[in-house]
Amino acid sequence: MFAGILGLCPTARADDGPKIPVCMIVDDPAPFINMRSVKDTNVCREIPTSFYVEFGQWAKQNGVKGKFSVVPCIGGIKPIDGSLGEFPGHTREERLAWIAMIKELFTPRFTITPEVITHWHVWDIAAKKLNASPPMENDWLHTQPLATQTAYIAEAMRMLKSAGIEAGGLTMCWFYPKEKNVALGEAAVRAAKKVLGLKYVMVFNDTGDQPGVIYHGDGLTAVSLRPNVTDVYDHTFGKKTEQDILRDADRYITADGRHGLFVEQIRKGKCLVFYTHAQTLYSNGTKSGFRVFQLAVERLRQHYGSRIEWMTGLEICHKFCPPH
Repeated sequence: MFAGILGLCPTARADDGPKIPVCMIVDDPAPFINMRSVKDTNVCREIPTSFYVEFGQWAKQNGVKGKFSVVPCIGGIKPIDGSLGEFPGHTREERLAWIAMIKELFTPRFTITPEVITHWHVWDIAAKKLNASPPMENDWLHTQPLATQTAYIAEAMRMLKSAGIEAGGLTMCWFYPKEKNVALGEAAVRAAKKVLGLKYVMVFNDTGDQPGVIYHGDGLTAVSLRPNVTDVYDHTFGKKTEQDILRDADRYITADGRHGLFVEQIRKGKCLVFYTHAQTLYSNGTKSGFRVFQLAVERLRQHYGSRIEWMTGLEICHKFCPPH
């Protein structure tokens, strides 16, 4: 674990420029199940709760904030609220411990969002079961009328709320055409108003230099978070060397702080929003992806010090798109 808290490094150049809003996105977390394993047998079936605790403690110790997904009914296996029974091989106590961990370690530092309902095939919200054949959620949702989209997203938010986790918006799994973002934003904020009483939400569906409003109407606002730096996906499979870890950390920010995707975004003078996935961080049990981001965040601290201003997903949306 890297020592130090953001802004306390003696070499930090706090006076070299304005504050830099920074936000870390983590997609695909859910109780126990490794999302990648739903469609790929080349990875471990589960990501242990202890790993999320390790990551959450690191984030807290290093001031890291951002957006964190919780898939409400991953793969259609079981809803997180226990309403249809427990996850195979796990007890009620284990599920509740996972939820308590999210509330203790993540909700103070990350905006929590459902990643639709299953991140897989469509969930029949009336029959409370998985339609275990195509289409997938992402292929289906954008073809539906607004009322259907709203009801589906509301059910995702309701599942989390029923488990004791309140959302601040929506993460869309895979691909929803960004040219239809207005409809997605409206559906997300109308669902959030119905379930959570919210009038302003963040949505993660596409990329860009900074957050932007995708829907505003009837006193409701949805803002697209728009990350600008992508993941190191291939760590999902775990077959990485020490040289690979150093190379991928350099991809984000080199040891001397002069080059890398993080540096390029910071030089644009807007914000740094980067994303990864739970399975990337866990890396099939090797945690190589986690080590990449540990190195990258430590280098940010070393070279930018107190200029770094970590923000949750909602905070960074508020900064660029203040609520009316």
